Amino acid sequence: MTRQIRQELERQVQTLERERPKQTASQMETELARRAPVAYGGWRDETPNLRSRLRAIQRWRAGAKGRGAGTGVRHLFPYLWPVGERQRREAEPSFVPSPAVASGSWRIFLYNCSPEVVRDVRVRLDGVDLDYSPSIAVSRFTEVHWQRIEAIKAASLSDSGPEATRHQLEVSFVIAKGTREARIHGDLVLDSTQGWTFFDSRDGRRREIE
Repeated sequence: MTRQIRQELERQVQTLERERPKQTASQMETELARRAPVAYGGWRDETPNLRSRLRAIQRWRAGAKGRGAGTGVRHLFPYLWPVGERQRREAEPSFVPSPAVASGSWRIFLYNCSPEVVRDVRVRLDGVDLDYSPSIAVSRFTEVHWQRIEAIKAASLSDSGPEATRHQLEVSFVIAKGTREARIHGDLVLDSTQGWTFFDSRDGRRREIE
C-alpha cells in the first residue's frame, strides 16, 4: 500500500470516528468503500483477510498512524480529551506529576491528541465559563482550572468521608483550519479522597483519569 493511500484511509477513518463514534469496524469498512472507493479497493486487494482490515481500522480510529501504528503512545481521542497527571507524564516524559498518592488526579488537562492544531478552545464546568486557550498545538496540553469554582473546591475538601460527585464539562473548539466547530461534552467524576477519577462522555465513552 502506498503512503498516499494509507493516509487517505486513515483520514477517512478519523473523520468517521468523529462523526459516528458508535459504528463498528465492519460498518466503517462499508463506509470506507463508499467514501474512498479507489483507496479502499487497492487496500482490499493488498489485504484480502477481513480480520486484518478490521484490526487496522480499529488502530486508525484510536489515532494510531503509519506502519508503526500501535507501537507508541495511543491517542486517547481524535481531538481533545481530559487526562490526569500520570497520563500526561506518559505522553510528555518531561512533565513531573505531583507526589500525592491517589488513584485519580487532582489536576486535569485537556490533551490535543489530534493531527492538527485546535483553536479557540473554551471550557465550561458546571455551567461556568472557566478557561480559554487561543490554540493547543498537536500533542500539547492545557490545564482545566477547576479550583476557581468555589462549590467544586468545597466538595474536594469535604471531610464527610468518601463521596463521588459529578460535574458537567463542556469544551468547544475549532478544527479544520478554522472551518468547523467541534466539542466534547460529558461528566467529570470527583472523589473527595482520590481526586478526579473518570470522564463519562455523552457519546457513551468512559475513560479513567489518572
